[in-house]
Amino acid sequence: MLWQRLDRSLFIIDLAVPRDVDPRVNEMQGVYLYDIDSIRSVAEQSLALRQQQVAAAEAIIADHVTEFFDSISRGLNRLSQTTEHSSLGENPLRASEL
Repeated sequence: MLWQRLDRSLFIIDLAVPRDVDPRVNEMQGVYLYDIDSIRSVAEQSLALRQQQVAAAEAIIADHVTEFFDSISRGLNRLSQTTEHSSLGENPLRASEL
């Protein structure tokens, strides 16, 4: 069978417990054997990587939230200062026009 697949790899997934496929199959050229333990290992590594990425994403979001609140605060401060100054300046002008 393998001589017919010289140009293609053969992937075997053995999900049986106990194992149905001899582990020495993995030593054959172009043959890759995966069992439930190797699949679990890959899944655990993937989960650990995703959890690290979640932590990094949360840090980025926290930075952006802080920047957003700071910009809103600066805008509100500018607005309140402008309102205070314009109300002081408008009252004498209005009084003189009347």
